[in-house]
Amino acid sequence: DVAIKKSKELNFVNVYNDHLAQHSSTTCRREVVHHLIRRYSSEKYKNKRTRSFLYFGKSGFLVGRDSETMKIGRDSETMKLLRVLHLGGLRFHFASNGNLIHLRYLGIHGYYFSYYLAFISKLRFLQTLDASSDASGHIISETVDLRKLTSLRHVIGKFFGELLIGDAANLQTLRSISSDSWNKLKHELLINLRDLEIYEYSTSEERRVPVSWASLTKLRNLRVLKLRAKCGVYLWLESEEAVRSMDVISPSLESVTLVGITFEEDPMPFFQKMPRLEGLILENCHYSGGKMSVSEQGFGRLRKLCFFMKSLDELQIEEEAMP
Repeated sequence: DVAIKKSKELNFVNVYNDHLAQHSSTTCRREVVHHLIRRYSSEKYKNKRTRSFLYFGKSGFLVGRDSETMKIGRDSETMKLLRVLHLGGLRFHFASNGNLIHLRYLGIHGYYFSYYLAFISKLRFLQTLDASSDASGHIISETVDLRKLTSLRHVIGKFFGELLIGDAANLQTLRSISSDSWNKLKHELLINLRDLEIYEYSTSEERRVPVSWASLTKLRNLRVLKLRAKCGVYLWLESEEAVRSMDVISPSLESVTLVGITFEEDPMPFFQKMPRLEGLILENCHYSGGKMSVSEQGFGRLRKLCFFMKSLDELQIEEEAMP
């Protein structure tokens, strides 16, 4: 509350729902609309220098499902200098969306992602695409082609369909991508990727999608890794001979979370080759070997170790295996 009050005093943000500001600001560059989206969209005059537009409110999802397409006044001609656009669950029509060349952040509801596909494909300089504002975690099943968006740094959403990424040299965050799409990417181009989540959404019990250890070792700057499988469907982690012979694996990796993963062999020797690993979580994972072992001085920096495995009979940890 103090921060909001101070931001209003400094004209840092205009809250359209506020009882003192029930009109669009003509001077403030940051506009926040809370619930009153219909009234806002019908206003004739808006600040052409607006840089940020954000919609918040519990009714956003209901408004978004309305059959009437909402329109921002004079559309992108009015808001062509936008750098931040957070729509939540609203549906907006942009008459000339190619004008939004300054847009760097787009936040949308995963439920309406397909509605914005054509719009997104024209945002050549977009840096952050956030489709995680859907509280229900809606899965995006359509093919998403981001190959023209070469400035992307953060891609967030549950992309179950094919996700096409072109020049990914700037990409730092990728959450989450299906295992099928991940295996089709050129991993050696993801030189700046720091946060990766691979999520297998299929509910077919017959499905077994391998994720290669070698594809992960190519990510030299990766710090956070999450591999998840839904509804008892397991990913198989392949451990190639080339990986076995490495003294160090993923030198920058600090956190590993594996959910629903099936191991064909004890994974501890691989994890112990990660010199900066501080957190390791294995949840609902399966290993038929029955026993896992952590050798002496195996984890030099590990602070958090969590196991939730029904099939594991024994976890042997030698003295001084971790701090």
